[in-house]
Amino acid sequence: MSAARVLVVSEKVPWPVDDGGQARTYNVLKRLASALPVTLLGRAPSDPAHTTPIEALGVEVACSGRRVPAWRTPAWAALSTVTRAPHPMGKNRSGTMLRELRARIERGGVTAVHFNHLDTAQYVEALGPLRARVLCVFDTHNVLTTMYERFHATARNPLAKGFLHLQWMKMNRYERAIMKQMDLVCVCSDLERALLRTWGVDRVLVVPNGVDTDFFAPESDSITARATPPLVVFTGAMGYAPNADGVRWFLDRVLPKVRERVPGVRFRVVGKDPPADLTVRAVAGSVEFTGYVDDVRPHMRGASVFVCPLRIGGGTRLKILDAMALGLPVVSTTVGAEGLQVTNHHDVELADDADAFADNIAEVVANERRARLLAQHGRELVVARYGWAGVTAPLVERLRAPASGG
Repeated sequence: MSAARVLVVSEKVPWPVDDGGQARTYNVLKRLASALPVTLLGRAPSDPAHTTPIEALGVEVACSGRRVPAWRTPAWAALSTVTRAPHPMGKNRSGTMLRELRARIERGGVTAVHFNHLDTAQYVEALGPLRARVLCVFDTHNVLTTMYERFHATARNPLAKGFLHLQWMKMNRYERAIMKQMDLVCVCSDLERALLRTWGVDRVLVVPNGVDTDFFAPESDSITARATPPLVVFTGAMGYAPNADGVRWFLDRVLPKVRERVPGVRFRVVGKDPPADLTVRAVAGSVEFTGYVDDVRPHMRGASVFVCPLRIGGGTRLKILDAMALGLPVVSTTVGAEGLQVTNHHDVELADDADAFADNIAEVVANERRARLLAQHGRELVVARYGWAGVTAPLVERLRAPASGG
């Protein structure tokens, strides 16, 4: 097959679509492939069958190298204390993938390289003269400097805090240096674009996270179909540190206060790889961890409230968009809803204090009219602003221009 005009470079093949990063990667790839010839260059997945759904989009999939085993992570973390690049850049760097990237550009026909995450954007420094042949685009997903700053701010262990401070400082220098070598940087929100401009990064395009509003759609009147006793739901890959941190805070600080206000309330966490320190807190009929599920929708429908208690993070949370699309009332921290065009008390309830967060949940559970309005306005918001076709259209046009010689 001849070289595709757009080469998407990703650490992972985006299947299964089982977390927010995979959802963004898959949907951006889907929209690009609907308009342009595309090749995905990624590490070989653990299951070769995972490439089939990507190929079904009309994407050529080229696998190069394998992911680093999890058991090697501590060694790479230690090494990152003495390298220029922060953790986990070294762990995720692949000489095999870099060689394949260079070879495909050298052969010609590639007009743009779309780097997915900083893990792959780091290769731009090693392209040499080949860099001038292609439009280089970097989709950040998250501004990691912001995330590392929040990791440092919330760390309690002194050793962890010291390590995170070092990584934050490294990331602050490294991330902006990579961005300045790109022709275009894609971020998830106007807030992140404003931050990058203070760094001197001006070639920035906002590509918000989106939602498939047909797939995530209410089956019935979500409010009248709510479960009894009341059910609070959170979704997210639990191996992702910000999600695990948010659930810990919710269990420790918020849920006891909710129980004072809403007797019998249940809490369900839907997501793969919950850490052992959380699963041991499961209580039948009270606190549930589902682990990996093929489809999150059955586990969300009927919930009284969807919560996003994140204190750490960057980008924007697809989980909130999914919940709104399903017609669920949402209670979130400001960090959880950061970057989304939401309005407090209209389509979401926001609170960062544990008491206020619990009060919001109790109010939504007790007040059917309030819950109904939040759900209605949330669904209207995502349909109007966050469909994948609409949010990715400007990116498609930017990549179409070099492909057509424009």
